[in-house]
Amino acid sequence: MAYFITRSILLFVTLFADFSVFDVRALKDMYIKVPEAVRVGDSVTLACDYDLEAAALYTIKWYRYDSEFYRYVPKESPPSRVFVMSHLNVDVSRSNSTVVTLTDVKRETSGEFKCEVSADAPRFHTDIRAAHLLVADVPDEGPVLRTEVQEKSIGARIKANCTTPGSYPPMNITWFINDVEVQPKYGIDIHDSVERYDALPGLETVRSMISINASLELFKNGKMKIRCMATMFTLYRKTQESELHDDAPQLALIMVPTTLSSEGKGIFFSSGPEKQHISNILLTVLLFYVHLHAWLRKFQ
Repeated sequence: MAYFITRSILLFVTLFADFSVFDVRALKDMYIKVPEAVRVGDSVTLACDYDLEAAALYTIKWYRYDSEFYRYVPKESPPSRVFVMSHLNVDVSRSNSTVVTLTDVKRETSGEFKCEVSADAPRFHTDIRAAHLLVADVPDEGPVLRTEVQEKSIGARIKANCTTPGSYPPMNITWFINDVEVQPKYGIDIHDSVERYDALPGLETVRSMISINASLELFKNGKMKIRCMATMFTLYRKTQESELHDDAPQLALIMVPTTLSSEGKGIFFSSGPEKQHISNILLTVLLFYVHLHAWLRKFQ
């Protein structure tokens, strides 16, 4: 019995004397770096950073979802090995223990990518990290901005729509009026819709419509600038702009004297039919001026 207890104690001491066997710090500070989005046809480098401390590297494995497409084993010759997978082209000359480079990426290349790192004996500690890669189909054209008419009056409802060219994924549209970003609120309606782009399969176009009441605050010096901006991550950023003009001129307040001065300081009218007659004449003149001004601007 004493012999059995002694053997057990010796075995326990042998197994646990080297506490470093259980030191999980052999692999730490691991993270994966994958661009948020890249263009179709570009090359992209995926990075896997880690700290093995004193341990040696056993293997690096890269997966798209759960399928391995690249492996790096420093003890083998050559250390790199590529597994054939659709829509994945690995540039071995630019791939090693920390990075893997893909060339001529396609939309179908998009997906979840994983990096698995394993330390060498005696720990064989393994860890894995994942990140998503988006391959975007980015057009060269800019958005198209249309308004119903180019002349608007104060109080009228202004409507405009901004349509993006076909892309994958669909773009974001932001509206600006007089260089100030517009947010949907009372009196301002913005509606976005995503539609299939028939010219090229798999692409989508975004149509954004804005409706807003024209006001004196919007028309500075009789003009209002409206702009739409289409963006897609950091890959695409283009704008279109239009200028709207108020149809009616802004009338200044005209003060009219109402009594007659014997000292000749002004023209004054007493109350009665004479005052009403003069008021009617002034109103007629003002209305004639407004219509004449609007008519003349059509030929400018």
